[in-house]
Amino acid sequence: MQPEVRRAVLFSAGIYATLFVAHILAAANDATVLFRSIATMITIQTFSLGGTFLFFLVHSGQSVRRDAFQIGTFISLPLSVGLGWAYAGMQWNPMILVFPLVAIVTHFLLRYGLQSKSVI
Repeated sequence: MQPEVRRAVLFSAGIYATLFVAHILAAANDATVLFRSIATMITIQTFSLGGTFLFFLVHSGQSVRRDAFQIGTFISLPLSVGLGWAYAGMQWNPMILVFPLVAIVTHFLLRYGLQSKSVI
């Protein structure tokens, strides 16, 4: 993995972890609106992780951005399963399988749009 991509992954992971801890603290303190806001940010980041990596690579070359996008797409799949598990109340539900499908479709559409603009 290229150093620029590694930094983008680590920075994004730090944001994700911070949001995750914040949503636990919000839930523990019955801060419903804050909890839902943070959960929404986690959901958006999970479904578009490849795209979020690109925010940290604006001045990088196209091949670096392409690699980062692919890695983000791959990482978003297990995260989306975990997200589905959380939305299902931490118990098995076939709807959990919809979450990785949404991540795949989102990344496919992002990839199509970004390639057409020569971003990746």
